[in-house]
Amino acid sequence: MNREAAILRQLEITLTVTPEDLAERFSLGRRSIVNAVARLDDLLGTSAAIRLEDGRYRLYIVDAHRYGTTRNRLLAADDSLNDPEQRCAVIYRELLKSADPVRVEDLARTMSVSRTTAATDLARLRTKLASHLVTVEGSPNSGVRLEGDELNLRMAGLTHFAKVLCEDDPLDPDTTEAALRICAEDHLSREATRTVLRWLTMSISRCQSGHVIESLPDEFEQLESTPADDFAASLLDAVSPLLGLSLPLTERRFIAMSVAGMRTPDDPVGRQLFPADEEMPELVDAIFERISHQMGLHVSASDLNDEFAHHLSFMLSRMRFRISVDDAAVADIRGQYPVAYRMAEISRDVLQERTGLAISESEVGLMAGYHQVFLDAYERQQRTHLRVAVVTSTGRVSGHLLRIQISKVLPEGTKFLMLSADQADDSALAGVDLVISTPGAMSLAPGRELPAPVIELGQVFDEEELVRQLSRIRFRRQADLQLTGAGPSLLVSMLDPDRFLALPAGTGYWQATTLLVDRLESLGLVDHGFEAALKEREDDATMVLNGQIGFPHTTIPDADQVVFAMGVIPREQDEPGVKAVFVMGVPDKRDYDDTILIAVYDEIIRLASEPDQLAAMSRLTSHEQLFWFMANHPTGSHQ
Repeated sequence: MNREAAILRQLEITLTVTPEDLAERFSLGRRSIVNAVARLDDLLGTSAAIRLEDGRYRLYIVDAHRYGTTRNRLLAADDSLNDPEQRCAVIYRELLKSADPVRVEDLARTMSVSRTTAATDLARLRTKLASHLVTVEGSPNSGVRLEGDELNLRMAGLTHFAKVLCEDDPLDPDTTEAALRICAEDHLSREATRTVLRWLTMSISRCQSGHVIESLPDEFEQLESTPADDFAASLLDAVSPLLGLSLPLTERRFIAMSVAGMRTPDDPVGRQLFPADEEMPELVDAIFERISHQMGLHVSASDLNDEFAHHLSFMLSRMRFRISVDDAAVADIRGQYPVAYRMAEISRDVLQERTGLAISESEVGLMAGYHQVFLDAYERQQRTHLRVAVVTSTGRVSGHLLRIQISKVLPEGTKFLMLSADQADDSALAGVDLVISTPGAMSLAPGRELPAPVIELGQVFDEEELVRQLSRIRFRRQADLQLTGAGPSLLVSMLDPDRFLALPAGTGYWQATTLLVDRLESLGLVDHGFEAALKEREDDATMVLNGQIGFPHTTIPDADQVVFAMGVIPREQDEPGVKAVFVMGVPDKRDYDDTILIAVYDEIIRLASEPDQLAAMSRLTSHEQLFWFMANHPTGSHQ
């Protein structure tokens, strides 16, 4: 896909994106991305515009009809031979179908490009094929040819050039109809059906040209008598008479691969027809046990347990048979959901240890999607309806108008208690989570403390700021948090000057941890057993993230609230060693849920992914500097 078309698709899929994310995704410099976006903006004309707002590109569609026409023209042009990827696909197709070496001049003539361009494309193709153990042999003058095992030749084509190889030259209508019927009978999804048709097209095309798979690696024996193998047998039984072909067992196994490695069926009947491997439930349990052990998070697959087991089963088949998945949908998931991605990385470690298979980055991204769903389900289970007291000194109508305004941003199910200023005593406010008052309605007598935080709002207020403050209400039972006037960082709102330490250069990770624990002890927040509990966890599995941030944390029996402290160690960006340490103690599970730990993990992992910001933060010397630094450099945490 050419650069401008790819950026347009990315904006359509993600809604907004930073120049840095685009640069990383397309392996380009920031200036190249800026220039490409400018060209794309020109191509869109007056039908749409791309604006850079708050550091993120956003697509605005002015005229939907004209934009649709322009968009279709852009994407259609992407399929032309102006695109190097498309030309690589054409070269591979020509080499794959030719029995003799093909000269570069002939390739250039086929694509209507210069000999130099064809030679450059050929070099790009060689790079793509290397990981598939396929090479391009010969010389430009005498001709070049593909060298490799038949299975590898097919897998390289299906991985990189499936559309040109299989969809531009499709099966005949009768064969396609028969294949679609078999796919429908087995409840395959639309995407799985398209994959089966591509693999079937490849198999038939290669067999008709005399390139039958003679033998397969030993791992293909695992497909014998599986539902995927039965499906392939039914499919070939249906199409072979139409084609006048009798395909060998190796071709049946090849077709079976397309189903064994498909994405998990959405249809429950489809999942019953293709059950997960018997060992998958045990693997799921092992994954969540490891996540609990290493991260301290007690989350489970819950209602999606069966679907996750199916996902792992199909995923391991993809790894076993070297089937790649399109990672476009999960390309940015690491930045969007860092906690879920960390859980997926731990899942990968468990799977690799148990199976000996290497799990690709795109598969880690797919697992992260499941883990984010698990986290969301867990947080919703822990969430309770807010109880909000609305207090006014200017009459009931003013109070109800304020309730109408704030109800637009408060969660569904919020329960309101309407009070006048005279009624808002401690007994009336007992049990509420938040007090929202009109200005002056909650003027307090000296020394009086209310059982809930108070936010004063006028007739006009910043809805986004209110939402941010309200997002922390659910944590107040677990930690002493500042609401009004707090910055965007949850970490900073959990600290005060006494629990922030600027440590000397060269301080080690565990030395910093000990100093922070000593400070918490001196403040009477933890006892002598806290450091020993941290050390036991650290000895079992390090709590250092990316070699940059230490996050030692453990439970504190009988504690009422979370305790938290932070230390920074000055280091340059490229200097090895931990730059910040966060020590956290959480109440045992009778009094606490993991939602605040999930939120803290989210912000810490985001910090660890921004080395320049982390290095700058490591040189701060006071809590006040930290407050303003984090206010000026928000991590974008989903709080």
